[in-house]
Amino acid sequence: MKLSAGKRKHRGYMEENSRKLKVYGATNKSYQTIPQIKFEGQWLKALGFCVGDRLQVDCEENRITITKLSDDNG
Repeated sequence: MKLSAGKRKHRGYMEENSRKLKVYGATNKSYQTIPQIKFEGQWLKALGFCVGDRLQVDCEENRITITKLSDDNG
């Protein structure tokens, strides 16, 4: 992948409209390891997500869709 000036490849790098992330392990109150997905960074802001936004998470096998809710339906 060729990166333009000012862009560098790093963990969770962005390609077009796709993001490659890792599923991490976290420990719950019962000391069981559970999957955890972390979303953080300026790329969220660039996509219109801000601190305090309400989100809708739609789930199906092997797919998670996250949609920012408008003020009208959040």
